[in-house]
Amino acid sequence: MTNARSESLLPPFSPILFAGLALRPLPVKFLSRLLTIFLGRMKRLYPEIANRLTPLGHCRFHIIPTDFPFSFLVILDNGKATAKILNKGQAVSNITASISGDIYSLIQLLEGSVDGDTLFFTRRLIVEGDTEAVLTLRNAIDSVDLSIKHILTGLTGPLTPLFKRAATPLSSFHRTALKDFSILQQSLVGPVTRRISQMDEEISRQEKRLIQQGKEIKKIQASVKRGDKVAGEN
Repeated sequence: MTNARSESLLPPFSPILFAGLALRPLPVKFLSRLLTIFLGRMKRLYPEIANRLTPLGHCRFHIIPTDFPFSFLVILDNGKATAKILNKGQAVSNITASISGDIYSLIQLLEGSVDGDTLFFTRRLIVEGDTEAVLTLRNAIDSVDLSIKHILTGLTGPLTPLFKRAATPLSSFHRTALKDFSILQQSLVGPVTRRISQMDEEISRQEKRLIQQGKEIKKIQASVKRGDKVAGEN
């Protein structure tokens, strides 16, 4: 089962999109190793998540960041989580559910820093498949105060103090970069959007004009028929 509609979403114009393009040459095996380490530390820091996921039994979630060259296959087996990194567009079978959206929204959902319902209703995230399983997954994550920064600081070894000092400025830089890219996107797309809007208005005017002309033609035809009828009677 693949999620063609979700994968066809246009990625947002953001610094993450460019970072994803830069990561594309990296081997999947290398990235998968990093993901395994990340999950291992997450399990040690937040063991209650696994306990809450146990009732799901065996599930497979396909996480699809629209602005990243890879997707993630998360496999749950009675609470035990493993994950694989896949090349974007790679076929995936026997999926319980898929979640797609820009990676920043996915991270916000993971950390619980934004209301998940808002992300879903505004279509920043799209869920297909077993929505109850996704809700259980979300509730399990929301049950803890998960911090990706906290997880990552344990992966840097002797560089931990340096990473901690750099984490806050990097987070601030990312927020500023997102705003700048949003402004740039509006500058690039704005004129095209306005032109399309003008074309839509012109098409609407032309349609109204054609409808009016059609009515006038019908009136003329009716008048001609009446004239012919009178002439025939005379």
